[in-house]
Amino acid sequence: MLALSRPPLESAARLTQVTVSSSSGGAVPVVVGDPAPSAGSPLSLQRLPLLILQNPPRIPRLFAEFFTLSSKAMPTDVWSWLAVAGLLFVSGLYIIHMIAFVYSKYRLHRPVRPDRSLPGVSVIKPLVGVEENLRENLETFFTSVYHQYELLFCVHSPEDDCVPVLKEIMKKYPAVDARIFYKGEKVGLNPKINNMMPAYRAAKHPLVLVSDSGISMRPDAIQDMVATIESDPKTALVTQMPYCKDRPGLSAALEQVYFGTSHGRIYLAGNCLNFVCSTGMSSLMRKSALDECGGIQAFGGYLAEDYFFGVELAKRGYKSAISTHPALQNSSSVSIASFLDRICRWIKLRIAMLPHIIVLEPLQDCFPSGLIASFSATCLFGFNPLTYFLIHTALWLTMDYSLMLSIQNGPMPFPTRYFLLAWLIRELSAPLVFATALFRPAIRWRNNSFRLAWGGKIKSC
Repeated sequence: MLALSRPPLESAARLTQVTVSSSSGGAVPVVVGDPAPSAGSPLSLQRLPLLILQNPPRIPRLFAEFFTLSSKAMPTDVWSWLAVAGLLFVSGLYIIHMIAFVYSKYRLHRPVRPDRSLPGVSVIKPLVGVEENLRENLETFFTSVYHQYELLFCVHSPEDDCVPVLKEIMKKYPAVDARIFYKGEKVGLNPKINNMMPAYRAAKHPLVLVSDSGISMRPDAIQDMVATIESDPKTALVTQMPYCKDRPGLSAALEQVYFGTSHGRIYLAGNCLNFVCSTGMSSLMRKSALDECGGIQAFGGYLAEDYFFGVELAKRGYKSAISTHPALQNSSSVSIASFLDRICRWIKLRIAMLPHIIVLEPLQDCFPSGLIASFSATCLFGFNPLTYFLIHTALWLTMDYSLMLSIQNGPMPFPTRYFLLAWLIRELSAPLVFATALFRPAIRWRNNSFRLAWGGKIKSC
């Protein structure tokens, strides 16, 4: 039985000395390699790997040991292993960027053709209170060009401020099949599910569209979503990719930049790779498939019911997809503080549902991944860390800008300086928002407080 050991490589020589020892106790020095080529001699591809190993000024000892001895050699350079892992991780993030951009070009903003043979849709809209854009948002559903749908509005109380606005719009569009349901039905701790229960039970069409109050709907959006779900009988869930309607102000730009870059990148890549990453702000589902899962009442114990819709449907062999038109969020009350609080709440949900992201999520943004990439490039290849960090940041910013242009399907709705400022606010605040979510797990949503158990189950505070 032979064992191999190798002393440190001598930089002045282009030969590698390996000591071969046997079980009999003998040790024989063996020299492998060949002399360095003369100044005018050609460098063949066959000799290049050996010459790299014989004189590795910038290649860590890990690689020399690994390639010179055998795949069984145990590395001693832990930092080099960490650098390799970091390089692979950041390379994976770059690949996600590319997947999201290509998929956005392939999937989004396709033409929608009317088709009166498609089935009817029951649109369920839970409402609480009133804000400046509520009337505008609701009217976009009354003016849909889809040929067969009903609007089912869910309100906790007849005294809610949204009721007079809703009744005025219903009076303005008497030809639209619209009803209001009050008080809900308690089936769990999720107030949204409780609010929607009467409308869900009364829905008369085979497709159910759950849409938040802050969504502005394109006239052909329902047609788009139904055409997507009917394109494959195994598709039971279609969501609109979350995005924002063009609005003035830095706060609105911050929200739009987030959904057009960081969130949009993961959402598009996840759907392309068939991961469950559904959001409930605008979701179309087959009612028969939901009933197989126990109906929406079966999800009353989860705060992120939209995600678990997708999980349970996938367990039964159903597929999910995204429609070609993004969801246009159109809230008038957005501020930088309220936006960051909303993102923090979503992170708390993800931590409870997917605990492994405690490690991965804070590292996937531009600046943390830039630090990882700079460390890896410096350790493995001797690059200047600051220079590499700046290159990484510029590349990341360029990819984010390109992706948002693709999702926007046109020019930016605000000056470039707004994009840069909003992008910086988002990236610089991300570690703080994540830390807040991690160390303050209680969730405040409207007038309720919750804590989540591992797995996403609600525990009322």
